Amino acid sequence: MKSLTGIICVGVLLAQTPAPTEFEVASVRENLLNDRIVTIDIGPGGRFAVRGYTLVLLIQQAYGVMDWNVTLGPSWIRSDRFDIVAKAVMDGNLTARELRPMLQKLLADRFKLRLHESSKEMPGYALVVAKGGPKLKPSADGQEHSLTFRLNQTGLSGQGIPMRDFARYVAGKLGLVAVDKTGLTGAYDVNAEWKEDASQYTGGVSIDPKEALQAAVFRAIEDQLGLKMVQQKIAVQMLVIDSVEKPSEN
Repeated sequence: MKSLTGIICVGVLLAQTPAPTEFEVASVRENLLNDRIVTIDIGPGGRFAVRGYTLVLLIQQAYGVMDWNVTLGPSWIRSDRFDIVAKAVMDGNLTARELRPMLQKLLADRFKLRLHESSKEMPGYALVVAKGGPKLKPSADGQEHSLTFRLNQTGLSGQGIPMRDFARYVAGKLGLVAVDKTGLTGAYDVNAEWKEDASQYTGGVSIDPKEALQAAVFRAIEDQLGLKMVQQKIAVQMLVIDSVEKPSEN
């Protein structure tokens, strides 16, 4: 019995081991290839790798924001590209939530990135629960997997998407600004489809393709997901860069 209790206690302790807050090793190199290839890989065993990423793209991953949330800083943060290969000591797949503090630490150490938060009010959209309530399926494993989100001309999908990310991803793909006001916590699997010809959502009137896509997306998420985009003034988080440097050679 003592042996079994000991095994159970060890299992509990291992399950409660906190996630690492920084990478054990990291290689950062400037990408001088003009091939426009941009990739990201968040793999098992704490592996994180990007190719052709600008600093602003890295900040987006580290802080869960969009490009327009990042202000000030030199012009190279949006033009120069970098390759990063890093690894943390951990079992299993690295999640988006676990990645953020580690990537923040890496940017502070290697790019000497210093920034502060501010808030700005602007016209935009609020994601709210539609009449009739949400039609969302909780993530099977309860984890966030924000990088699975996809939106194209005929549909959107994603597994383990928190509503704060869903709001900014959908809006970002449409060239809009939105914040989450659903009050829904947790991560959800999302899937919605619409016809590429969105004239059915605009009363048969021919309009700009971007406006037609927006109308189709808004109608689909309301009908199929029980969510609604409401146009209003919103307060958005802004990240203001105080100082930053290009990383030194490894």
